[in-house]
Amino acid sequence: MNFILPVNPNQPDADAIAKAANCLVSGGLVILPTETVYGIACDPKQPEALKRLQAAKGRDANKPIARLVASHAQVESLALHWNKGIEALCQTYWPGPLTLVIETEMGWTGFRVPNHSIPIAVAKAFGSSIALTSANLSGESDPRTAHETNHLSADLTLDSGPTPNQAIPSTVIKIHSDHLESLREGALTFSTLVTVFNNGLTS
Repeated sequence: MNFILPVNPNQPDADAIAKAANCLVSGGLVILPTETVYGIACDPKQPEALKRLQAAKGRDANKPIARLVASHAQVESLALHWNKGIEALCQTYWPGPLTLVIETEMGWTGFRVPNHSIPIAVAKAFGSSIALTSANLSGESDPRTAHETNHLSADLTLDSGPTPNQAIPSTVIKIHSDHLESLREGALTFSTLVTVFNNGLTS
């Protein structure tokens, strides 16, 4: 059964945040709002939880899932390579609609720090990175309300109302040692990201 908890994004209820974190710990699926779309989350360290998430979306099990983190310090600790260009992107655009795909011991992994109080609070309470992807069936439109996610087999939904009307998915870029690769156009323009990255490398 999917329990729906209304949460005020301006003052997230600590009990609701704790319930979401505990649900993740127990292997459950949690639907969370972000500043762009609603996402569905699980603990990436639990294979069965990942399988449930992929099945809920009707998604290819081999397709990677980005990680929600509370700060770029979590990403830096996991990255095999870190430089001033990556640091500049994090300082400029996080929290915000930017997913950075970085090489880690787990392989190439996407990370994002949403500009929304609720997922940040859940990530802090959980204490580790969280697997998070849009809460829709693969190929369908991105959900802007919790109601649009009712068909997914989640265990808990934190409902903060509609996301911004003009919200679009995050921009996704892959970070190589000396250049960026655009993987998905989104809220931020690739050319601007390249400029910030290059300026960071030479600073």
